[in-house]
Amino acid sequence: MPDRAAGDAERLARIQQRFSAFAAEYAALPLYSSLCRHLADDGDLASLLLVARPGQARPVLWLAALHDLVLRRPDVPAAQWYPSVVGPDHTPTGDPWSDVRRTVVENRDEVLQQIATHGTQTNEVNRAVYVALGLVAASLDSHGRPLALVELGASAGLLLAVDRYDVRVDSSSGPSLALGDRGSTVHCVGHDRSGVTAAHRTSALELPPVRGRVGVDLEPVDLSDDEAVRWLEACLWPEVPGRIERFRAARDLLRGQQPTVLRDDLVDGLRRAVDLTREQAGAESHVLVHSSWALTYVDASRRSDLEAEVRALAGDCEVLSWLSAEPPGCAPGIEPPAGVDGGGTVLGLRRWREGRELEPVTLGTCHPHGAWVDLTFEGLEEQTS
Repeated sequence: MPDRAAGDAERLARIQQRFSAFAAEYAALPLYSSLCRHLADDGDLASLLLVARPGQARPVLWLAALHDLVLRRPDVPAAQWYPSVVGPDHTPTGDPWSDVRRTVVENRDEVLQQIATHGTQTNEVNRAVYVALGLVAASLDSHGRPLALVELGASAGLLLAVDRYDVRVDSSSGPSLALGDRGSTVHCVGHDRSGVTAAHRTSALELPPVRGRVGVDLEPVDLSDDEAVRWLEACLWPEVPGRIERFRAARDLLRGQQPTVLRDDLVDGLRRAVDLTREQAGAESHVLVHSSWALTYVDASRRSDLEAEVRALAGDCEVLSWLSAEPPGCAPGIEPPAGVDGGGTVLGLRRWREGRELEPVTLGTCHPHGAWVDLTFEGLEEQTS
């Protein structure tokens, strides 16, 4: 028993350090940075994360459990601090901690239940910015072949519909690049820090047609299930302008036309997903497997298993690509650029053509929610010329 108590104390210390790191990294978020600063010093409430599933004891899960509570119970004291509940122009000023602590203490069992039974599921629709650019990069040598997409950790599969959104990439060195459906009700915007889109304007960067789309997730979300969709919304950060509204617009657009998401482990279900998306897109399609902040929640040994499974699939697919948008070190075979920290997002690309793997390419870095990209297509030009 003492060993367990000592183990919990060590875990709690790490959890509180994570809250402190989150508060520092996202200091521009008044609500969430403030809550995390307090939680870094409040062992009692931070300890709620001790019941989380393996790999899930992170600040974002604690924050999501509280966000879910205020979405369900807008009468609790903490709800007035959430723009997603009262509107972006109606939150009070000051320190929210007193109301938040009271709310969590009074509803401790509900919050614990959510933390113990749920994992972080983020269908952040604005990630379509770097997914779209990654699809373009992966397709530079595929000569317009239609895409057969497979998303790992797809949740509700919203990123599988990247071509159905109005995706715009702004650049200070040239006009905006428009990808996807310009008439869409879902608008995704990011800023190109590197100027890659302006530099390749003559290449006519375009999304190839998407003919197949299948996701894999341990807990797929049905867009007609209001309770499950509310959890997805709870995982979004309420004080970032446009996130909630964009998510709701994507749900409205895809409800009734939701991409297929298989309930399975991302390794065990990969081959079935590839077979299904190829049925939709045709045998000659470009099979493209992608993930966004999914492998970070997967044990390192399973990442190696995934790499082996993708390699095995390469023997059956004439054109196969693996696009990853993950924290440094989470995507096998992708070297992060120098200087990127543990909270950054590295966009990497591995490609197999007629069973032969080309040199892996680190495309660059991007904001985890697509607000900016800093990419290069140079390695691709050398291999596709």
